[in-house]
Amino acid sequence: MDGTGHADPATDTPHRRALLGLLGFVCFVTLFEGYDLLIINLALPYLGRDFGADAQTLARAVGFINVGTVLAFVPLRFADRYGRRRVFLYSILGYTVFTMLSACAVGLYDFVAWQCLARMFMVTEIGVGAIILTEEMPARWRGAAVTLMFALSLSGGIVGAAVFPALIDTTLGWRLLYLMGGAVLPVLLWYWPRLRETRRYTARAALAVEPARAALRALLTGPYRRRVLAGATLWFTVNAWSSSCLFFFSYYVTKERGWDAAAVSHALTLGYAFAVLGYATAGPMLDLAGRRLTALVYFSLGAASAWICFTATDPRLITAAYAMVLAMQALWPIAATITSEIFPTAIRGTANGLVNNLIGRTGMVLAPMVVGALSTQLGSVGAAVAMLSLLPLAALPVILWLVGETSGQELERIAS
Repeated sequence: MDGTGHADPATDTPHRRALLGLLGFVCFVTLFEGYDLLIINLALPYLGRDFGADAQTLARAVGFINVGTVLAFVPLRFADRYGRRRVFLYSILGYTVFTMLSACAVGLYDFVAWQCLARMFMVTEIGVGAIILTEEMPARWRGAAVTLMFALSLSGGIVGAAVFPALIDTTLGWRLLYLMGGAVLPVLLWYWPRLRETRRYTARAALAVEPARAALRALLTGPYRRRVLAGATLWFTVNAWSSSCLFFFSYYVTKERGWDAAAVSHALTLGYAFAVLGYATAGPMLDLAGRRLTALVYFSLGAASAWICFTATDPRLITAAYAMVLAMQALWPIAATITSEIFPTAIRGTANGLVNNLIGRTGMVLAPMVVGALSTQLGSVGAAVAMLSLLPLAALPVILWLVGETSGQELERIAS
């Protein structure tokens, strides 16, 4: 028996097949999250050209787009009231529709509006997907399953980097990159009637659904305040560091290092291919070495590699350092695993919405704006990103102090 009182998937073949099917679907739709994050990076110089926007304007636009990641707090809370399944499926649909609408933008303002809404649904999808896997997977596989979900999002980045040179020179240009986001729709429609609610949510909902205000009160004034601070610090740092590195790489090497589209595509394709190793290592490390040690290693290497990447001038060193930056993006599943575990089932959606979206994602909103402001003062986007890349080193002591070890423990024990 597992922690939910159901058959162990190691010995129950039908249940194991169901878990593998669930894992496959969640991982596939998550692939488009990596694709979406990459194409804003790739499209940025061309958006600036078509819409007449300079670096600071584009930085503000990226910041406003990322407001959608904060707004995801609202739909993510619904996962505690209406269930994981319903919120997950509708968030995939919303992301698909607004991504395709982005391709129809006639100016920077409506592009930002569509992308803000697409980002809201995308982040909701990722958050609920991690909760679904956390609640359904056995404790010994939990870290690996969530990491695999994020690793597949990395594959979306590989696809985007590979098709970028061919698509950007077409008549539609960057717009075609966003139209491709509709590829998930047929799979979504096929799987819609087949996805079931998680067993833990079903069991908890049969007792009572925690009122939204009561859940927030318990998080902010009750015994979970320390965990809220830990999760918020973790997510703010990951968001600020990641958005700085990812959103401005293409702009940095194109404008400040003189790279062309082919050189950018080559570096990104190699980088994303190598980055798979970072995710492949993070999953086993989470389950075998523990959450705390894994966070320590990835935070430290992430800060060092980003600093080198955005201060170097040699193309080979920049490419190698950026490959390490992409490998360290496994901080996302590390953070998702930790914060999905440390809160009880009844308020897990609300808790993750609070620490990840309402608080943590402000790092993704603020960091591009800070980069834009600093780049004006320093005269370099690369120098601005390099300064923000050291944030993980400042936050790491706080995270290690607040985060307890949860590896291999059932969720019910962690909650108690």
